[in-house]
Amino acid sequence: MNKINIAYNATEDQSPTTYSKSVQAGFLTANGSYDTLKDHPGKQYAGITMQEIAKMAENPQALDKLHAAWIIPSYYREHDGRSHEAQRQRGSFGMLAVDVDEGSPSRNQVMGAIEAICGEVHMLCYSSSGATADNMKWRAIVPLKQPLNGDDYSDYQQAFFTLLEREGITPDYVLSRPGQVIYLPNVPPERRDESGQPFFYQSFKSVGKRFLTLDADHEIVMLAEEMRAERKRVQAEIEAERAKRQIDRELSRAENPDQINPIDEFNKRHTVEDMLLRYGYDRLGSSDQWRSRYQSTKSFATKNFGDHWVSMSGSDVAARVGNVKGNDKAAYCWGDAFTLYQHYEHEGDVTAAVRAYGGEINPRPDRIKDDPFEGLVPVKAESGVEPAEESAPDIKANEDSLIARTVFTPPQAMPILSSNYLVKGWLGQGQMSVFYGPSNVGKSFLVLDMAWCIAAQRDWNGHRVCGGPVLYLATEGGLTFHNRVYALGKFKYHETDIPLYVRPAPVDLLRPEVNMKELGMLCTEIVQQAQQPISMIVVDTLSRAMAGGNENGPEDMTAFINNVDKLRNFTKAHVMVVHHSGKDTAAGARGHSSLRAATDTEVELENDQEAGIRFARATKQRDMETGAEFAFQLDVQQLGIDQDGDPVTTVVIKPASQEQVEEAKRPKLRGNDKMLWEGFWLLKGEGKGGENPAGAGWPEGGRYWVIDEKDLREHFCGRLAIEESSKRSAWKRAYESLIKKGFLHLNDSKFGALVKEGKNDQ
Repeated sequence: MNKINIAYNATEDQSPTTYSKSVQAGFLTANGSYDTLKDHPGKQYAGITMQEIAKMAENPQALDKLHAAWIIPSYYREHDGRSHEAQRQRGSFGMLAVDVDEGSPSRNQVMGAIEAICGEVHMLCYSSSGATADNMKWRAIVPLKQPLNGDDYSDYQQAFFTLLEREGITPDYVLSRPGQVIYLPNVPPERRDESGQPFFYQSFKSVGKRFLTLDADHEIVMLAEEMRAERKRVQAEIEAERAKRQIDRELSRAENPDQINPIDEFNKRHTVEDMLLRYGYDRLGSSDQWRSRYQSTKSFATKNFGDHWVSMSGSDVAARVGNVKGNDKAAYCWGDAFTLYQHYEHEGDVTAAVRAYGGEINPRPDRIKDDPFEGLVPVKAESGVEPAEESAPDIKANEDSLIARTVFTPPQAMPILSSNYLVKGWLGQGQMSVFYGPSNVGKSFLVLDMAWCIAAQRDWNGHRVCGGPVLYLATEGGLTFHNRVYALGKFKYHETDIPLYVRPAPVDLLRPEVNMKELGMLCTEIVQQAQQPISMIVVDTLSRAMAGGNENGPEDMTAFINNVDKLRNFTKAHVMVVHHSGKDTAAGARGHSSLRAATDTEVELENDQEAGIRFARATKQRDMETGAEFAFQLDVQQLGIDQDGDPVTTVVIKPASQEQVEEAKRPKLRGNDKMLWEGFWLLKGEGKGGENPAGAGWPEGGRYWVIDEKDLREHFCGRLAIEESSKRSAWKRAYESLIKKGFLHLNDSKFGALVKEGKNDQ
């Protein structure tokens, strides 16, 4: 009998069709957002069956989200199984899934809506980890009779979600992506009481009459096919319209050959993606689907086709975004990069938009120069014609010719084996980076330390540096940078003669007329004094350098980025921007999304207060691999005594030890897990237990401290302030959790501590 069948106690007639052994092995599963095999071809993700998921719903995990189990509802589990494209091409999906985070519907409302669409089918519904009694959130999974391929899964999910919205349920459309993870039942420790019981958790397994069968006449399938047909019809209409407009533009260009067409020029210089980011569209992961500010639903109704976009949103149609076609329910809108500029910056007035942009690119007649090719001999390529005696000299032999200086041919091509790095694995030369994190995480101390190494051309924490002079624009902190720089030279690097130039004063990079020329003059003087080009310019911080500008607005942020680019182009230096994270640290750096789109390298800083160390992680790299990580601590240094006799201090960074990093990455203990772990050490302090024996199931003898299972259980249960009947299950959950997290080992009725505190040499 099929394992999925067992989970619902269904009959053989009701069980899903068995297609391969992969179905029996279950859906792709892993733990935590960083769990990936993408760099390990040949390896395979673990599998989990519906039976095991159903059991987990009865006894949910007690893990923080970074370590919680999740699935991709596909039987394809190869090393690239987390890739949306791999799952689209090779996935085999055995369920539909719903994530409801808005509206706080009851469980009955969610399951009732699903039943209204799917009929009396088997389903599993459970509250998500962030749910409370006042703000209910749900996940529901509906197993299928027959698996779906990746394209069908994505389209059927979107159709399913549209139907759910009609039933009054607002699903998260991100689950329509084939490689999107779905977190399994979990109540993290911070959402449990002292006895380990969840403050809120509900689950319900509905054993219906059948598994969901998506036949051609099913409502989901019919809507998906209708949506596909509509997309195909719309795309055909748009292609015909674009072809007609292209002919019109070519005719206009023939009539006015000297005039630059503002619309064509705008679209050459701006991509649709740039404009979508600029005007605040939300993106569905890294896909080509977007959601506008006008949309009232949670669907991502705008699709980016590269050179044009299409929106099927009625709200976008009502707002008259771009070119509106059709009427009533068949209406849609579309356009290119210019139509977005026209709508959002010129209220949809094409004449005003063309006039405004045309004024930027079309010079006045009195400024039009003569023929740029005047005085040059026209190029001729007639076969068999001998060159005239007055012909130009042989440019092949002339080292000053444009051919010699500006181009190369295949025989001259050589492999470029050297990488163009500033700090290997972290920063590229001449690029732009953003280092961001919450207040007091140590951003400026880390960046100043890196700047010092670049200026000194010395390795930075094991990473090679190809550096030179650095200009540090310290817009925050003022004169305290004297103390920070002094401490680096005095206590850490024991040198001071390096080309690091710190400007401890405000700077305005929003309005170019304020400080840009002064900065250019300063950079020129630095190059003259150092006798080498500037390697890096640090802007610390973006907020102060915007001088009151709106970080969240596209106009001010793009103006700031443009001025940074001008500074970068003028100096050829890498520009590093120090920035703050927003209120929701998981959402990344604060401000408009055009900043992330423009940057080459993005580094996030995080403070692990429990472990006492901080992390810098490269979360985006345009030309390098992401994932570089550096763990560090702030080391306090006393500089002297002030006028009141109090010590004056600053800090420098120092690398964290490998043991500290491992400790920080170990799951945090809370609730009963923490009480059991503390109890182990209390008993050890009282002399309970002894050295581990040698033999099967143990490491080398005498290396770890072990305590009898009976002693540890009695001590733990004695501290629980709950009913006696509940203590054994609480004990079982706690020790199983510590075993799973790698804290305890159970063998021969003895518990041994596996982490460093458990070693007998402590």
